[in-house]
Amino acid sequence: MFGKDKSRLHILLSDIVTKKESESGETMNIFRKLLRSEFGEKRYNGFANFVYHNCGPEDRECKELFDEMYEYCSRFDSERIFSMHVRLNEALHNAFRVGKTYSLVFIIYLVAWFFLMSLNLQTVVLLSAIGAVTVCFALKTFQFLASRCAYVDAKIIETYRVVLEQLIIMRTRE
Repeated sequence: MFGKDKSRLHILLSDIVTKKESESGETMNIFRKLLRSEFGEKRYNGFANFVYHNCGPEDRECKELFDEMYEYCSRFDSERIFSMHVRLNEALHNAFRVGKTYSLVFIIYLVAWFFLMSLNLQTVVLLSAIGAVTVCFALKTFQFLASRCAYVDAKIIETYRVVLEQLIIMRTRE
């Protein structure tokens, strides 16, 4: 029912996050950070542009992207490919951890908010404390949304994982 609208929302949020990151110079998305370090800024931007314009959310695979990544990664020796795979698994684990800890952060935010309300502080102090806690929570929420809604980066990571796994299988058979 919401499939197409939900996909558009993910692309829109990913685009907003990308603009915000480029303005601040800080990368909050775990996948984007990995991809830029593995492929370089120029190649990553080419991949992201290609996926954004040519691969829809319904597409299971982007053959051209796969071919380009496979050609690039196949130049490396087995040891480097294994270390790339380890870094990919660490990034996937970290992205999962961000999502998992968000519920704990939300609970802590609510507890802190109610605790501050129960202290009978002066209005200025209470509002300042609640404002500070809310800003921290908003930053964590932004990080969570950046990780969850980065459609383009998730599509590139998915292709990158398949490329590395195929190269590892091919190299272990040799």
